[in-house]
Amino acid sequence: MPYQLALPNPLPSEGWKVKIHDAENPYEDPHVTIYRKRQKWRLRLRDRRFMDRGASWGDIDDRVRQEIERQWDVLRTEWDRLHGTKNPILSRDAGEEDDNDDNDE
Repeated sequence: MPYQLALPNPLPSEGWKVKIHDAENPYEDPHVTIYRKRQKWRLRLRDRRFMDRGASWGDIDDRVRQEIERQWDVLRTEWDRLHGTKNPILSRDAGEEDDNDDNDE
């Protein structure tokens, strides 16, 4: 089952959804898909950058962005729950932080 972030009203009735699909390509960057009716944007869950050329936060309702930011850790945890055996975020990030610490010295 995909994970859908609960958005406050009236965002769902305005066509907004935020989902992590369960049938993602295991080699693609971990991401969440933001929908507004038929439009969609894919946001990377490691670095908060958009995957789609030309996409920006200016395309997204500020209330949706605020909810994504507020629930960032939940989204990352849900990605790992769905895809953690093939493409985890949290354990890889811990390793990347260790690597970055080595570079700071």
